[in-house]
Amino acid sequence: MKKQQFIFLLAFLVFAVGNVYSQNYKQPKPSIDAQGKVIDAKGKHIGWVTSDGVIKDATGAKIAHIDDQGNAVDAATGKVLGKAAKNGTYLYHVLNGAADSLAVSIPMNGICEVKDKNGKTVLLVHENYKQYGACAMHCLQLKSEHKDMKMK
Repeated sequence: MKKQQFIFLLAFLVFAVGNVYSQNYKQPKPSIDAQGKVIDAKGKHIGWVTSDGVIKDATGAKIAHIDDQGNAVDAATGKVLGKAAKNGTYLYHVLNGAADSLAVSIPMNGICEVKDKNGKTVLLVHENYKQYGACAMHCLQLKSEHKDMKMK
């Protein structure tokens, strides 16, 4: 009887360990799909971005837009939040007054990778939203976390 219990326990452990290693090893990334729907790393819908640079939260309320000069402008205050360059690079202002940036790769199969200054992929964005994707994600993440950032 003890031998059967031992074999059952051993088989269960082998099966359990095998399942642990077969789980998805990739960390989920925030993304923007072909319709402009912005999803955070947990899979939660946090907002929208339009092809003309309007950024809306999940309820559809406009929180920012990109003006003709490529500036990300807060919808409530009219203050500049950052700069969305033509190549999709996004220069934003952080709390201590310094600036940081996110860079966008060329599309591969219709998807661009947005990388931080260390080269870590922080966002996957459909090529339709390459220019505004990093800006939209940054604004929406700060809004969803109820955080403010320094503005010019």
